[in-house]
Amino acid sequence: MAISNSSLIGANFASSDATALFALGTTANGTDGTNFQYCEATSTFITGELVLLNPASTAKTLLTSLLTGNAEGVNIGAAQNIINQGEFGWVATKGRNLYVLCTGTVTAGGETGGAFSANSGRLQNAAAVGVGQTCLGLFITTSASTATASVAIATLTWPRSVIGPA
Repeated sequence: MAISNSSLIGANFASSDATALFALGTTANGTDGTNFQYCEATSTFITGELVLLNPASTAKTLLTSLLTGNAEGVNIGAAQNIINQGEFGWVATKGRNLYVLCTGTVTAGGETGGAFSANSGRLQNAAAVGVGQTCLGLFITTSASTATASVAIATLTWPRSVIGPA
């Protein structure tokens, strides 16, 4: 888990709180080239869950429907720990050795391409997504392969983009 190397007293990337400790949208740098954004969770996020950060810094579970037509000004991040609904916490937006939630088989190296699962804040193999979105800028460094949710290690770069089905 990345630790803060920004000069924000009390910034703890591995915790959440019922009270806002920082202004929403505050960013902080951490080890392994990471960048985190402080946000409010609109639902409970589990470790690795992919979230959509809107300009007001409220975070929602990433659904492909949120990326089509109204994605201007949003950012994509990955929760690195559990953040309960209505709580405030840090979400990773960039860096190495970060947790991402996956479903199905997602192989290291990203040769098969990653895609956002339609309804779950999870990444899956692009070939398995009939109506999903292929994502660029997210590189899986360890494989994940289960029928249920599993966590893989990834590198997130920024800016990221999504490409609709051809």
